[in-house]
Amino acid sequence: MTIQIPATFDRDNVPSMAFLKVLPAEQRGVFHSLMDALKAARDVVFRVGGRALDDAQVAQMACESADVLRRVLPELEFTRFILRDEDGALYSPHLVERHIRRLERAEARAERQRRLEEFQERQEAGEFAPGAGVKAMTSRANAAKGGRPRKGETAEAARERREREAIAQREMRLLSPVSGGRNSDAENQNQFSKAVLVSEVSVSKPVSGFPVDLELERDNNLSNSKSTKPAETKTGTDLETQTEKQALEIPEALISQTVARVLKIGRLPDGQAGFAKSICGRFLRAGVPADVLVEAVKQHTEKMALNGDTANRMGAFCKPIERFFADYQAGVTTDPVPEPPTLQDWESKALDDYARAQKLRNEMLAANRDFTAMTREWPEVAKANGLPSCAVERDAYLSWYRPQEQAA
Repeated sequence: MTIQIPATFDRDNVPSMAFLKVLPAEQRGVFHSLMDALKAARDVVFRVGGRALDDAQVAQMACESADVLRRVLPELEFTRFILRDEDGALYSPHLVERHIRRLERAEARAERQRRLEEFQERQEAGEFAPGAGVKAMTSRANAAKGGRPRKGETAEAARERREREAIAQREMRLLSPVSGGRNSDAENQNQFSKAVLVSEVSVSKPVSGFPVDLELERDNNLSNSKSTKPAETKTGTDLETQTEKQALEIPEALISQTVARVLKIGRLPDGQAGFAKSICGRFLRAGVPADVLVEAVKQHTEKMALNGDTANRMGAFCKPIERFFADYQAGVTTDPVPEPPTLQDWESKALDDYARAQKLRNEMLAANRDFTAMTREWPEVAKANGLPSCAVERDAYLSWYRPQEQAA
């Protein structure tokens, strides 16, 4: 059934149903009677076919007295709760508004279904990824339109502005060099050193000396930049500074041997072998001797062991190797690298247990986040793990493990 929208209906002037409470009881009762009659007829206007019902017929449909209806209708029409169309037929603006919203929702559902079918067709054609949604098509369409309009700009004005910007971008002006500019040895030597820049040159009309093609322009820039330097200024020293240092040729056997030594001394996991080979090869080709590299890893590993830490990746040794090699070149360390003093058995035992105790305390603190509780529970935990009950300090552990005859 098709419902005709009255020509006198103004969607912006439909009163809110909340204001119905301020009307007298008689007017509210007649209003609800008229609404119930229209709802029962599944229509919005009192009209049968092409004929408008008069007030007596409307009163009969609404089960109201004709005198009451004639007395109340002027007030309902004045407050716009009940209106008349161009033929004088009574209708409810609220039911008309509800019918329009129903039509809009139906149209929106149809549009969504249409867009979904279109997206599925384009997705099957390979235009969109299998896991994409309809939003991908919407985003692409919005991007083609240039985004949202600016503040205070209508859609038509935004479309015209985008067209003007597109035309201006296609007709972008470039700069062209012409002879006559000043040049001196103190000025920057580049492709424009003997030219004065002049604007307002169309892209469609290139000027000699400024090619539009980017590849040709790059070659021209390189040639110009080289030609601006006098030939007599290129001394042997300049050529040496301009030439990059060539990397040393290192045998693969030496790299593999160094990697094996680094993995063993650095206590690295086997999964770091590939990274170790890459990093060691880079340092060896840069001129770092293999013994110096291994010694740097060894010293850094011992320093970390004193703090109860161990390296789990090769990248942790890059900076220490650089610093150690810099000291080696400066003469801080000599070649060959001196061997560190050998620790006695009790010293090794003390340092190993000290590192183990530190690691255990860190795990307890990370689990409970309570330093007081960790300190209270530590003696029992240390005893259960075969550790001394002294303070977890390096000097305390050395004193605990030092033989009595040495202490005396």
